Amino acid sequence: MNLRQLEVFEAVMRTGSIGQAARALGVSQPAVSKSLRLAEEAAGFVLFRRVRGRVFASPEAESLLPQVERLRGDLDGIASLIRQLRDGNAGSVTVAAPGSVAHAFITPALAAFARERPQIRVEVMILPTAMVADRVAEAQADFGVVHQPTDNPYLDGEVICEADGVCVMPKRHALAQRRAVGARDLAGERLICYREDTAIGYLVRRALRAAGDRREIDLVINQSQQALDLVEAGAGLAVMDPFLLMADHRPALAAVAFRPTIPNRLRIIRARERPRSRAAAQFERSILAVIRARTAASPLAALVKRVAAGGARIRRERASAA
Repeated sequence: MNLRQLEVFEAVMRTGSIGQAARALGVSQPAVSKSLRLAEEAAGFVLFRRVRGRVFASPEAESLLPQVERLRGDLDGIASLIRQLRDGNAGSVTVAAPGSVAHAFITPALAAFARERPQIRVEVMILPTAMVADRVAEAQADFGVVHQPTDNPYLDGEVICEADGVCVMPKRHALAQRRAVGARDLAGERLICYREDTAIGYLVRRALRAAGDRREIDLVINQSQQALDLVEAGAGLAVMDPFLLMADHRPALAAVAFRPTIPNRLRIIRARERPRSRAAAQFERSILAVIRARTAASPLAALVKRVAAGGARIRRERASAA
């Protein structure tokens, strides 16, 4: 028996009449009678006895009805789920990001997203950039948000925000009133920076060497939160990306543009061959809305070169691009 025949069978069982079943289904009585005949042929037993224009369900039909009703409920549930998935109101999303990006942008986006779309399950993985790229490439995350380039050949990226690197220092520091701080200005200062195998760490060290400063970085960190905490504790000056400071404003600290310019591109990365779900696209838009709002309201807004508007991208690139 096919689904149409089961639908006709249930309608006749519910109404007790071929005519009423036809009206309920919006078809003719001969069409209902034909469907019942084909259903009985497929089942191999009689479903209804017809007596003087009336139909009476057989014991086999009575036994079959609960299963048919259960199937209809399942089909209604599937139809409802399809509508929710189409509208981006169901499903699950997994996003991976480094701690600074997660704290600055993904956490507030998730709070708003969970209120607006409570049916969608969201998982956030906080990982180093290289591991973010691996999780996305291996389809363990729907997308990642990173602020450093990756070298994974299976990923594509969309740059959604560009901002220059900064030198972070106590607000009372002698350099805090400068419009920009160069590598030569940092002579004699204790420096806090990322590892050399990161984009920012490499460019800072290159700038120092170009200025004739060949010393080692004093405090090497792998999280922006560490850098801000250390500067606030008086441990030194940090050269870093500005994104976390835009979201985590610290009145005791000043951020001055670093020269030579160190471009920082916040990007969404996705597996090249994997289709994007509607739920993931909705969450990406929520993250972008938070980035726009927080960068516009930040005292460091002048450092932001551009933020993608709406769902539009600034630049599509291979994730390995600098």
